[in-house]
Amino acid sequence: MSSDATTQPLPIFVYGTLMIGQPNDYMWQETVRSFEAAFIIDHCLYDLGYFPMMIENPGRKVVGQLVRLEKHRFSQIIQNLDFLEGFDPDHPQGSDFRRVQLQASSPTGDKIVAWTYVGNETRVQTLPVVQCGDWAKHVAERDEFIAELWQEIRTVLDDAQRPDDSMR
Repeated sequence: MSSDATTQPLPIFVYGTLMIGQPNDYMWQETVRSFEAAFIIDHCLYDLGYFPMMIENPGRKVVGQLVRLEKHRFSQIIQNLDFLEGFDPDHPQGSDFRRVQLQASSPTGDKIVAWTYVGNETRVQTLPVVQCGDWAKHVAERDEFIAELWQEIRTVLDDAQRPDDSMR
């Protein structure tokens, strides 16, 4: 589908691995005019392991970033993002994510219509909710916990009786 509605150059609300400082931020390269903090209400995030999925959920909030692109690069970037998210505009019902327009809010209260990717609810039924609604914060806390856990394991191993090293 290549109607004006699907390629309208709106800002893009990102909430996961496409945010600055996350693994897929390289996709923006020289195409960005600006990034700004933003959030979407009545949605929540689910932790799929390496990335989140945003689902409609009244009363919840998802924290992310609003990306404004150079207009002449918009169509190419949208195609790249659709590919990354596994979204087929010609067959949206078969996609795990759908690209939709939602209203995002800035911290100052400005309302901005933006493209974003919303997931398929059937995919997250047994997965954990990102309670804070902020993927970057969630991942940082999770990674810190894992690092601390591995440090504890190493410490326990260091303190344990080991076979005589001279036997090696």
